[in-house]
Amino acid sequence: MDEEALLEITDLSLLLIKDRPKKSIVVAVPHHAPAGKETLPCLEHQEADENSGFIGRYLAEQLRCCCVIACNYPIDSNKFFRSDYSMQIAAWNPKVLVEIHGHNGKKARSNIEISSGPGEAAGFSKALAEKLSASFRGNDALRKFTVGGDYETIYYKASATVTISGARWIGYHIELPPNLRKMLEGLEGRPPKAGYDFCDVLAAALQEIHGV
Repeated sequence: MDEEALLEITDLSLLLIKDRPKKSIVVAVPHHAPAGKETLPCLEHQEADENSGFIGRYLAEQLRCCCVIACNYPIDSNKFFRSDYSMQIAAWNPKVLVEIHGHNGKKARSNIEISSGPGEAAGFSKALAEKLSASFRGNDALRKFTVGGDYETIYYKASATVTISGARWIGYHIELPPNLRKMLEGLEGRPPKAGYDFCDVLAAALQEIHGV
């Protein structure tokens, strides 16, 4: 069974690991479920980030880097240092970690929110958000999306996310709206073209900023 078929499974908990030679940057997805499956078997994080795994997998392909995706997971894997998800990221020991999430569009203050944590780290998310916003202006599919990276004003700060906090690597916690992850609300299917366009722009921005 190919990787994308595994991402469509709704009744198993899986940790998908793609190991590549390039480990300076890693893409990770902790809360994936396929579109149409709105909940996870996890008491601490019941809302699924539908189709986030497809987005993360494609982004890792563009960056030619390692990737780990927790699918239908029974634990909130990015909140614990000793989860198999977090330990796999630590084993790769990247310079940059990009973690893909999804929000429901109700609480975010921008369509796309990026957090690298507070303090000095906040400068990374702000710089990436500004670069993405500038790139979106020239893209018909993306120009309508706003991007926020100011730690003080975004809603999704990822303050309890152990894979983002700390100084082990530069972390980007990226929250994507439903219309970048799903074709239509409540329906099954792969992400729309705009979601993959976003990945192309994000990959270029990360390579320009970090040289990875």
